[in-house]
Amino acid sequence: MLLLAIVLAASVPAAPQLLVGQSFETFATQTDSLCPGRQARSITPGDLDFAQETFEAQLRPRTRTQLEAANTAATRCADRNGLSCQVEATLEALQQTRLLARFSRYVCSHPSPS
Repeated sequence: MLLLAIVLAASVPAAPQLLVGQSFETFATQTDSLCPGRQARSITPGDLDFAQETFEAQLRPRTRTQLEAANTAATRCADRNGLSCQVEATLEALQQTRLLARFSRYVCSHPSPS
């Protein structure tokens, strides 16, 4: 019986994590306008997280510090699994610090790791 439960659990595909919210919509609209072939609305949380990390790494220290101060992911997402919460919080911080348009251009000019 336990073996059957394990087999059934392994055979059920995991539901994809959906990205939602005003900041994601703004990001997706900007990115769709700049590079429609990129299909930003179908980006995975993992690919978006990678893009956010590499974007942040190239920022000047002062700008990175401002972005980190605005990002509420650590407290907001502490009890949540997956990356959706973190990437959505980071998108909100990018928008709050007026870096979202710059990030959208960055995503268009850098290939995803997948």
